Amino acid sequence: PNSKEASIAKAKAGRVGNEITLKCVELAASVGYNEDELLEKWARDSKILDIFEGTQQIQQLIIARRELGKSSSELK
Repeated sequence: PNSKEASIAKAKAGRVGNEITLKCVELAASVGYNEDELLEKWARDSKILDIFEGTQQIQQLIIARRELGKSSSELK
């Protein structure tokens, strides 16, 4: 019943989380890429979140289908 809202949240959270962690890695310079640091793990995890939760394109397609009231066969 709330698939549009869930897709909006997944798309936004994945994108923002990835942007934030990558900026933190950049700020930390070489320390940000050190595998012994949590920051490196968080950066990896934020990238893989997009794969686990569904790619941005899939989430956007779900949002468009719900917004337009179309089925998956009508809107590919």
